[in-house]
Amino acid sequence: MSDTPSPKTTKRFDWEQFRTKWVPIIKEACQYIPAVLLVILYLVTISKTNFDLKSEDNADLYRMITMVLMLGLSIIMPSLKNSKVGAVIKGLFYFAYPFFSYLFLESFLHDPFAEGSVQKDTFIFLNVIVFYLLSFLFTALTTRSDVAVALTAGIPLIFGIANHMSVAFRATPIYPWDLLSFGTAMSVLDNYQLTPTTNFYFLVYAFVFMIGFGFLAGFRFKFKKWWINVATALLTVVVFFGYCGYLRSDEAQNKYGYYPYLYSATYLYKYNGSALSFIWTTQFLNLSAPSGYDDDTIEALYQDHKDQAEDTAADTDTVFPNIIVIMNEAFSDPAVLGDFTTNVDYLPFINSMTENVAKGNVLVSVKGGNTPNSEFEFLTGTSMAFLPSGSIPFQQYIKGETYSLVSHLESLGYSSVAMHPYPASGWEREEVYPRLGFDQSYFLSNWGRKSYLRGYVSDDCVFDKIIDEYEKRDTSKPFFAFAVTMQNHGSYSKQYANFTPDVRVDGVSNYNLQAYLSLMKKTDEAFEDLIAYYETVEEPTVILMYGDHQPNDNVIQPILNLNGINMNTASVEVQQTRYFTPYILWANYEAEGLGSMPETTSLNYLCGLMLSAIDMPLTPFQIWQEELRKEYPLMNANSYVDKNGNYHEAADIFEKPLLNTYAQIQYNLVFDLKHTVKDFFTPILPD
Repeated sequence: MSDTPSPKTTKRFDWEQFRTKWVPIIKEACQYIPAVLLVILYLVTISKTNFDLKSEDNADLYRMITMVLMLGLSIIMPSLKNSKVGAVIKGLFYFAYPFFSYLFLESFLHDPFAEGSVQKDTFIFLNVIVFYLLSFLFTALTTRSDVAVALTAGIPLIFGIANHMSVAFRATPIYPWDLLSFGTAMSVLDNYQLTPTTNFYFLVYAFVFMIGFGFLAGFRFKFKKWWINVATALLTVVVFFGYCGYLRSDEAQNKYGYYPYLYSATYLYKYNGSALSFIWTTQFLNLSAPSGYDDDTIEALYQDHKDQAEDTAADTDTVFPNIIVIMNEAFSDPAVLGDFTTNVDYLPFINSMTENVAKGNVLVSVKGGNTPNSEFEFLTGTSMAFLPSGSIPFQQYIKGETYSLVSHLESLGYSSVAMHPYPASGWEREEVYPRLGFDQSYFLSNWGRKSYLRGYVSDDCVFDKIIDEYEKRDTSKPFFAFAVTMQNHGSYSKQYANFTPDVRVDGVSNYNLQAYLSLMKKTDEAFEDLIAYYETVEEPTVILMYGDHQPNDNVIQPILNLNGINMNTASVEVQQTRYFTPYILWANYEAEGLGSMPETTSLNYLCGLMLSAIDMPLTPFQIWQEELRKEYPLMNANSYVDKNGNYHEAADIFEKPLLNTYAQIQYNLVFDLKHTVKDFFTPILPD
């Protein structure tokens, strides 16, 4: 007998046993994943929020009971899914969840069924249909109800969260064009702090329940013949997009009486409904010409004003000053809102400036964000009043060479440089700045040496960059620099090792406000150093600094509280105080025209006023614009002020002949690029 050991046999994995024994167990266990997720969300909710179970309206009590019921349904459904009771539950759920998708989405902003709700039954019906058609569409396309539920409920979940954050951070819900700025929004999101409410957690919980329950109560929707499936899918596509097209139409708007004013975005969403509002406003992604528009009208305006522009040019000096414009991020003086006192002056240098300076307030169109809209208004001399609320011209409308202050100055022989210490892709500046005429642009990637305050490049660093670019300029040309800062960008709730707030408001304990005012003091100090440098420069130089917008509401609210101001019920005039920022126009020489600068103006006028004050050639458009300013000295996206000082909401702005002419001019400049009357937007050179 051989002593050689027999080879060991390797036991092969028994896939058949695994399939028959373990796969059913795993499938059974997976059916409880939705319940596990709900348990986790429930624990997170009760740990992160304080449920007030004894409130008068019992809202939190009802939310907690509903959450427990949802969890219970998710636990018992796996044992019922193959029974008659389970079949009934599946059917009821499939036909009910689109309605609840509508209801929960609306509840991120308001309760459409609450007493006093502005949303009428008709609009509830119009919105609910969107969700039912969306459900049928996804069911037909995927032949699976569970996938349809995940998509139909998942979309409003994501939209609702984004809407909630948008309202919290910038006091306006999401419009279709906001999707174009998604990348920019995400890049600054970690600097903001959101404190979710019990309602917010409940709504997220409810949507997660619907998505999970959709998989527990799923079924296949499939005909035996393939062409019937295809035909059904095509039919649902046609019906869904046909209905959306109808909601966008003038016929539907007139029939149902949509709330049409985009400048009151939150109210529009509450009145019309979130789904309807979003669908309806997609029509404004492409803007139509204002009533009566004809490029011949703009040509006629040019002919009427070119002689005056020539006379102005003849009176100007042929030696042009260097011009530096600083649009300072979130730079404002909250004193425009009401009285308060602080332990130290937060703008000591600016307040002390008296020689060769003009100071005042400028009315802007945004608050808390959307910085490039202030760039757009200043550089082009146009107004956000004629564009859909919430739109971003840099991303939506500046698609070709557009006449601006940059092209204006370059036609006079200036070199130009733009600088913004942030990624070039933000608001698509890397594409827009060349279209406006800038020779060179600096962003974070090619900035060079940087210094930071909190998490952003400091104003000191930006102002040093201005000086560096000035010192290496082409000395044969006057110098123009346009800088957009970042130091004061929100949020203001985080604490940093390199920043200690030193400004306090008497009687107020609020870190956000302390941090914000302390940043204003830092800007003031940096501005003092910049002015000190140019006081030693022999070449005539002009510096304009203005704020792009005030900070968001939660920063300013303590000051409003001190003064007993409720912006929700305040007059239009009081509401617009949230849109004033300071401007400072300084020259290192005696510029007599500085005395003509108004104490209060609006951003669309500021560029022309600056050029006039420093005795620069003007365009025929700017000559016409001064005529407009005499009739309407202030205007922004929300309002306009007549020559008697009366504030008006912007709703009827196109009905005013002179303002409608302004809208036509803007359309010719920004949109009708093939027929832009170039001479109207070009300065006439002095002899």
